[in-house]
Amino acid sequence: MTTGLPHSEPTAQAVWRRTVAWILGAALLRGLLSALVPLLPDETYYWDWSRRLEAGYFDHPPGIALLLALGTKVLGPTAAGVRLGPALAALITHVAAAAAAWLLGGRELPGARAALRAAQLIALMPIATAGLVLATPDAALFATATVAVLAVERALAQPPRSLRSLAWWTMAGFALGGAFVAKYTAVLLPFGLVVACLVHPALRRRFLDLGPWWASLIALGLFAPVVVWNAFNDWVSFRFQLGHGFNAAARGNPLSRELEMLGGQAGLASPILFGLLALVLWQALRDGWRERHTLAPTDVATRRFALAVVSLTPLGFFAVSAWRRPVEANWPAMIYPAGILLLATSRDARVLGVWWKRGLVFAGVLVSVVALQVATPVLPVPPRRDPIARAFGWDSLAAAVDRARHDPWLDGTVDRWVAANTYQDASELAFHLPDHPRVFSLNLATRTNQYDVWPNAWGRVRPGDALVLAIEATPKGDSLAAVVGQWFDETKPGGNVSLRRKDGEVTTRRLWLYRIARTFPREKP
Repeated sequence: MTTGLPHSEPTAQAVWRRTVAWILGAALLRGLLSALVPLLPDETYYWDWSRRLEAGYFDHPPGIALLLALGTKVLGPTAAGVRLGPALAALITHVAAAAAAWLLGGRELPGARAALRAAQLIALMPIATAGLVLATPDAALFATATVAVLAVERALAQPPRSLRSLAWWTMAGFALGGAFVAKYTAVLLPFGLVVACLVHPALRRRFLDLGPWWASLIALGLFAPVVVWNAFNDWVSFRFQLGHGFNAAARGNPLSRELEMLGGQAGLASPILFGLLALVLWQALRDGWRERHTLAPTDVATRRFALAVVSLTPLGFFAVSAWRRPVEANWPAMIYPAGILLLATSRDARVLGVWWKRGLVFAGVLVSVVALQVATPVLPVPPRRDPIARAFGWDSLAAAVDRARHDPWLDGTVDRWVAANTYQDASELAFHLPDHPRVFSLNLATRTNQYDVWPNAWGRVRPGDALVLAIEATPKGDSLAAVVGQWFDETKPGGNVSLRRKDGEVTTRRLWLYRIARTFPREKP
């Protein structure tokens, strides 16, 4: 039985209450996931950076180290402390995305609905919910990039050479500078904007505006210490990143790498939402280009065109890179700050109809599976092949190493050092050992990293010192351990340590004890 009464639309206030609920719910989910998963090796690596703050590091700019230093200052050197800063950054990302969608969506009820959709996307897209749990540079990058996209869109909405335009460009400059300090790929954001301004007649007028140049000056000023650090360190970070992306030898089929890259993005966004995002980006490009000779610089279609180019530029860049080498799924993440804004503010019935609901449901299922896998493994993936499992077992290894460095066999030595062969093992041990000592990463037959920039074992181990080494329990690990043994008077096997998750063994490490250093090399062999 129906009453015949007309269906009443929800008020903007009611929609905002739902938006806040989505933001808070996502924050609680990220907090739960954070509590269930111990720190992954990359996270402890960045934590070790935060103990030695610098203007740059081998792999990345200092943004993640600053964020982790903030968290550990409040909560101490704990997993919660390490992930506090990224949790705050994720919350900023969520709020900024909703605010940007509200402003571009037209404020009032349409804007509130756009803000709700943005909140739903950030809450359910795996890259935003699961990805922003971890203490990685992407957490700081997403927050600053989303604020930058908000500020740039608002600046483009103002008349050129106006005070309000200049104010938004100032905000964009600080946000972009923060993004540059978070991760080098942030440079693709202003690069995309420059491309949009070059090809679109209405946007081209922005080159005559003071605002973009002022924003660039602010961003470059914030980034300048990173450049100076590189100059004093033989440009190691710049050279590594350029080599990482362009000079690596191609492996496999180029077409398969391109498909793998696109598949990775579909997984990070969820397939249906990624498809809707592709549709919205195409529509924004088409509409903005079709009317390019009649559009004003501040028209919505002009701004959406600019945002589409900003979103697609990272995809194009890494499509070129994938032709030469494999591209990790998170590298093109700069697609999403502007892309999510365009998707949330779309008014196409095809986007906002049944496929929108299906996309949210499917994304929610993916996030739920990830959460369940974290809480209690439900997928038939052996621990040795499960990337989440790499977070488990380090406390057992640290306990074994701690016992080994107090072994009476090492009595009579001067200093007792701890080392591993890889940066992952070294940083996990530094974090989990009770006194958080300096742990060396020998990096024998492994890639260069930040431990090679810092004074390492080669500059610290002196005659008479002892060393406890944790290394892979493999023939290769044994051969490397034998090399280390040549630099000491005596060697003693310390036994194997199994790193386990509750459903099985993740990996195994072998301990070696060395006493009375004599011919320890002064530089890495």
